[in-house]
Amino acid sequence: MTAKTGIQWARKDDEKWAAAFELHLVMQFHPPKGLAHQALSEIHEMVTETGRPAEKLFGEPRQYAASVAAERMDETHPPMVDLEGVTPGERFTSGVVVAGFLAFVLSVVRWARDGLWAEVSWASLVGVSALAAGALALCLAAALRPAGRVRAAGVCWCVVVTLVAGGIAALSALPETALFRLPVPVLVAGAVAVTAGAHLMPDARADRWFTPSHDGDSGQWTRHLDGLLRGRHGMSAKEAREHAAEVRSHLASATETTAQDEFGDVEVYASRLAGGRRRIQRAQRQKARMAAVFALGIVVADFDALRSLDLTSFWFWFGLLAVVFSALLAALRYRDIPRSHRHQ
Repeated sequence: MTAKTGIQWARKDDEKWAAAFELHLVMQFHPPKGLAHQALSEIHEMVTETGRPAEKLFGEPRQYAASVAAERMDETHPPMVDLEGVTPGERFTSGVVVAGFLAFVLSVVRWARDGLWAEVSWASLVGVSALAAGALALCLAAALRPAGRVRAAGVCWCVVVTLVAGGIAALSALPETALFRLPVPVLVAGAVAVTAGAHLMPDARADRWFTPSHDGDSGQWTRHLDGLLRGRHGMSAKEAREHAAEVRSHLASATETTAQDEFGDVEVYASRLAGGRRRIQRAQRQKARMAAVFALGIVVADFDALRSLDLTSFWFWFGLLAVVFSALLAALRYRDIPRSHRHQ
């Protein structure tokens, strides 16, 4: 019986195939509710009618899962979601929740270690403020790119680097003479308020913050289309520019019409252009890159522990296992991308 579907398979090999298909479909593509059961029911019906094994009829389960996702999930993706099924507003609020929770944990650790009062110096005041502002800028950058505002996201990334570097420099270079004392519970309460506020904020409201208004301006509409194709749907800059150029060419031959009138809502139009099997392939490629970036980040963050080769160190083994896991995950996800589409 395939997990939670109630389908009985006559052959063990078909049951194993169906389980592998369901696992790949659910874990890699996050299908809408009911799609996995529907696909399995159709597979079971075909296997029963023909008497042939599922693998002979449908091929390798991983590849068939990708085929089902490409064919049936186009219309289930709302226009505002990116390749991971998340809207810009959700990215921003979830990022602030994570940042607030980390601040809460650090504040509680500081309270348990150093007591009720924290001494605030120029170094801690400027350094921590810069790092907090950098975290907020990071949340903005993460939301602006899938909103189609690629240039603004790039500016935010520059701000993030500047604030983080400045915060680290301030913590190490500015005077540590105490200016005043602050109750640590105030910091804890502030972190809780930020986390709760971001968690309770409706994602739709946050989405509106990042959605530009075109006001009938075809130039802004076309630029937003280019940004959405690149930032939200993972399309290459060259391909996105080609689609935007086609829109401009069409509008040049039309009179007294705007891009909004001719093509409709820009987010819906971008979603249609970016749909199909290649959307799945772009999502797989993005996941592989993110896993590789995560592995690199672990190496940088834990470089001293890894370089020490201290087999008794917790951080050595933590870093090593994290790097091996993320590198293996990147390799597996990269393998799932058809060879002809790996560099598109």
